[in-house]
Amino acid sequence: MTHRPFQPSVDYPPLARLLSAAGPRPVTPAELRAKDAQLPPTGSLFAGPEGLLTGFGRIRLVEPGPDGELAAFATAWRAPWTPPGDVASLVVGTKGLPPERLLPLMDALERWARGAGARRLLGELAQGHPELLRLAIARGHRIDAHIRTASARLDTLPPAVPPPGIRLGTLATTSAPQPALQLYRLYRETLRDNPGFVDALPDFDHWYAEAVAGEGCRPDWMFTAECAGRIVGVTAARATDDPRTCRIDYTGVLRPWRGRGLARSLKLHAARRLAGHGVRTAHTEVEAGNTPMVAVNSALGYRWGPGHHRLVKQL
Repeated sequence: MTHRPFQPSVDYPPLARLLSAAGPRPVTPAELRAKDAQLPPTGSLFAGPEGLLTGFGRIRLVEPGPDGELAAFATAWRAPWTPPGDVASLVVGTKGLPPERLLPLMDALERWARGAGARRLLGELAQGHPELLRLAIARGHRIDAHIRTASARLDTLPPAVPPPGIRLGTLATTSAPQPALQLYRLYRETLRDNPGFVDALPDFDHWYAEAVAGEGCRPDWMFTAECAGRIVGVTAARATDDPRTCRIDYTGVLRPWRGRGLARSLKLHAARRLAGHGVRTAHTEVEAGNTPMVAVNSALGYRWGPGHHRLVKQL
């Protein structure tokens, strides 16, 4: 059966089941609807001052299965803060679906990106699909990064011992001036050193809506390290549908405070506070080339699981 456009009226439940089976964590129809509700109702793609694609827009396609479920899903999009000229994409299929069945969807996304005027097409491919990875590379994609997944039991970790002069707290309790703006600037600075980051950081309002006020976010789950009124490190956790499980979205430490064990202290501080809220397990993702964070997570007992490859194709 050929693919068709995504239909919000009927496709959220089967899409949630498909993404849950194919991804690292469960996804609910309500979560998908909530994320869509945060997006503009219509796209607006245009060439910026340097002739590179900018703005917001997306395409979503599904391949129905014989039983009313979805055999595959494909989407390409760009957000206003995506680097000019770039379009992101994702293609997933049910377990056992021949890789060749996904190629028409990949081609449709590429045609859409080219038609929109994109310069690069970014994609993700979960580990465990060597044949599809081979086909993608043969069609001009290259591996840009390897994102590893990891999880840990929080109630087994020791208490945090911060470096001298550092006060551990949260965004809800910190006495630092303009704490949200400080955190935004910390994200901007530390993301430059994160090999797993490819987007451009959005403006403050968009960042706040996603990182601080987004679904599952709580100010008391943004764990901070403060020195003399300045926030110098953060570990941000996000709640999931399972109250015993959370996601660690980001950990960052400003350069002058690195090398002192502050990332470890932040993670242990977060673990103790989260365990006090009944959370037992934390999941996170780390780019394999981010050796300091890989080492910190490994030393804390995080267990590594399957991840995904990030792909790039020049258009």
